[in-house]
Amino acid sequence: MLRTVSSWIDFLNTGPGASRLAEMYGPDFMEERRRVILRVLKMFGETYGFERRVIIVRAPGRVNLMGRHVDHRGGFVNPIVIPREVIMVAEGREDSFIEIHNAEENFESGRFEIGEELPAEKISTVDEWRKWTQENIEKKTESERKSWINYVKSVCYLQNVYMNGGSYKKKLLGANIVCYGDIPRSAGLSSSSALVVATYLTVSSLNGLEIPREKMVEYTGIGEWYVGTRGGWGDQAAMLFSKKGFVSHIGFFPFKISYIPFPTGVNIILCNSFVAASKMTGARSIFNEKVSTYEFGFELMKKFNPELRKFEYLRDINPENFETSEIYRMIKSLPERISRSELRSLLPEKEEWLSKLFKEHEEPREGYDLRGVCLFGISECERSRKTEWVLPGDVELFGRLMNVSHDADRVVKSGVKWRVRVTDEYLEELTRLGGDARLEFQSGYYGCGTEETDFLVDTALKVPGTLGASIVGAGLGGCVEILVDKKAVNKVMDVLGREYYRDESRRRNGIILVSPVEGACLI
Repeated sequence: MLRTVSSWIDFLNTGPGASRLAEMYGPDFMEERRRVILRVLKMFGETYGFERRVIIVRAPGRVNLMGRHVDHRGGFVNPIVIPREVIMVAEGREDSFIEIHNAEENFESGRFEIGEELPAEKISTVDEWRKWTQENIEKKTESERKSWINYVKSVCYLQNVYMNGGSYKKKLLGANIVCYGDIPRSAGLSSSSALVVATYLTVSSLNGLEIPREKMVEYTGIGEWYVGTRGGWGDQAAMLFSKKGFVSHIGFFPFKISYIPFPTGVNIILCNSFVAASKMTGARSIFNEKVSTYEFGFELMKKFNPELRKFEYLRDINPENFETSEIYRMIKSLPERISRSELRSLLPEKEEWLSKLFKEHEEPREGYDLRGVCLFGISECERSRKTEWVLPGDVELFGRLMNVSHDADRVVKSGVKWRVRVTDEYLEELTRLGGDARLEFQSGYYGCGTEETDFLVDTALKVPGTLGASIVGAGLGGCVEILVDKKAVNKVMDVLGREYYRDESRRRNGIILVSPVEGACLI
């Protein structure tokens, strides 16, 4: 809805405005959210004028309760979205430029033409887009790669959708935007994806594009590759489809969604480790390495196990299709670790594909941990699939599964160095036990944790009333999520404040109590 800035301010300060905010956030968070939105409206008015007609778009951060690192493998994710978000106030322009200002200090403003860096002809396939984005990011200077505005520029993918052989079917018009985000950055809460989703919703709305939400998930997920990361669409789907009071149960390939009522009697506490892992710098290589390890592992499993060749995704290796002991045997068919030269030797017919993946990350010194990553991915897919009936039926079991999932990203446990090695002996024992070694209780090893996130998890788990805890998001720092009985919330927060944060300022900024709010939308 377009209103003048002044009219929006009046609306949000009245009863109808309060009712709309309550619908999205609930009574506990609506007043805080109103103050944030009014702040962005005021800056837009001071920048462009209070009588300009604008829209307000919001895209919240997400917390994935189960299903980490597997959305791009076809696995389910089980997220909620939280009352921390990106807010955009925007008006349309008559040209195709976007001019954007950030209401938060220390962020540069930006101005660019939508699609200015796109090639003359339409990029027709996802593989072509992937190749082009990799080449494009390599051309940028380090300072250009680090700019937050790259996430806004990712909207060029939306323009690409409307290109036709070098001539535009539709030339997208730009926008004047003021934005603000209070999702902690580099904390595993998808602040960057929220910026992408908010941008796409803003541009599509101002251009009158009626894009189904399923397509918007695809466009924003693929579009974000513009910055050089190779993630899936789980974060974007969570933001675009979440409902207040529910956990979303989202599957991919094909896209499907159902909703799980958030359990009564428990809360989620988010704890920021204040260890930042920027996807625009060194961490990007590690994230892309893990995704490539999945690709290499699945390709080799199909080579060594012909019965897998009819399946397309890692998630298909599950107890509905195979005996559990057979799954462990297939993982054992992989080398424990493998180098690039060994991959080329085993997959000579895939040289072009391998070279493309190798360009996206540095080669790990010890080789790719095929078994650890693939066992994690297969077992996490099973945990995330079962969440639909475990979470509402047995919240204590769900907490236990959170702990198992976190073990895949551990660095230390009880002060001792932690590393899961998926050896022949380990897998032979699991194969012998068969169904008694339930797949969902195997952590595998993904290796994107830190000592700080382990300390937060282990400290919380020592407090009676804590049901489960795990790292959030891509890892290498960021937040942990703690599932806790409501009666124990204050105790857990006090212990964490004393043991980890120590001073009141860090505690106040580091501990966030959340519950599920409404997904991304125009207000």
